[in-house]
Amino acid sequence: MSASINKVLELCNASVGYTEGANNDTTFGKWFGLNNQPWCAMSASKMFFDAGAISSVANTKKGFASCDLWLKYLTKNNQVVPVGQAQRGDLVFFQFDDDAAADHVGIVKYHNTVLKYLQVYEGNTSSGKAGSQSNGDGYYLKKRVYKTIMAIARPKEKA
Repeated sequence: MSASINKVLELCNASVGYTEGANNDTTFGKWFGLNNQPWCAMSASKMFFDAGAISSVANTKKGFASCDLWLKYLTKNNQVVPVGQAQRGDLVFFQFDDDAAADHVGIVKYHNTVLKYLQVYEGNTSSGKAGSQSNGDGYYLKKRVYKTIMAIARPKEKA
């Protein structure tokens, strides 16, 4: 695993427990320039940006604010891999409602291939099983079973 992915995961771990202010007021939204908006993609983008690895997952300066646009970009760039091949540092896209678009994203910490679940660092989610999974109040480490996962995308290694 590259040093940049290790740095991404260190930054994710350090953010666990962060909670937003009123009306989605977050450091992630302020950094991205879109405060008071859903911020899961902005938090994941900031982790890669701060680790110096944003170019491995995006073609923009700061990454993406939209899960759906981000997944479309990664799909177009052949970075999507099967769920069963997820590894540390991969992006995980979720679909929690009836819409066809990705509505949430996180970063893989751990993959249990036997029990078929991932531990995922996620921003803008709820701490427990209750509450919104795609528009919660903080940054948490979640356990996600395969059936909740829409897609896995792998950061590109630097050439």
